[in-house]
Amino acid sequence: MSIDKWSLLTNAITLFVITATAVAALIQLRHLRAQNTLNAELAILKDWNDPQFRQWRHYIAGEMQTKIKDPAFLAEYDAPEVDRSRHPELYACDWLEQIGSYLKYGLLDADVLLDVTSTSINRLWNQLLPAIERMRVTRGDSLYENFEYWAAKGRLWAKAHPGGAYPRNMPRMRDLKGVGVGPGTIFRPAIFGDTRE
Repeated sequence: MSIDKWSLLTNAITLFVITATAVAALIQLRHLRAQNTLNAELAILKDWNDPQFRQWRHYIAGEMQTKIKDPAFLAEYDAPEVDRSRHPELYACDWLEQIGSYLKYGLLDADVLLDVTSTSINRLWNQLLPAIERMRVTRGDSLYENFEYWAAKGRLWAKAHPGGAYPRNMPRMRDLKGVGVGPGTIFRPAIFGDTRE
């Protein structure tokens, strides 16, 4: 075999090895990103279920909605430093702002986060809107803009998925009566026409 053929064969093998390495690296990066996204989502869920955060959400949905109708309470938002002992909702706003920034810069998977939070985030935005609007009078629209971004994305996601995001090609449980419910169960898939119970 001539030197030119050996050189061509060596180059082809080198190209194959480089291509295989690049494909393996891309697959590994994809898995790493998925793991990082899952860890971030779990951390958010942990914070969301933290007793302190639950207490803030309870306050926002209940007591704050009554207080916000009082002009004197609303005027407290005009102070340069709002008294957080009287306005614990601002701690929740700060957390929502932080997560919204992660979402905005692509550090979180939007579909995963919005599938779980679109309803809750919009409810919180609506409940906190009077306070945010009042503070924006003196601080500008950039105040809690990442929280607003998250809420807007949530609203758009909900509009795009009015019936939820259940996969279209996956049967619902009501369609799977009697399918694989335990040892000794007779396989009778209702989705394939057999509707016997």
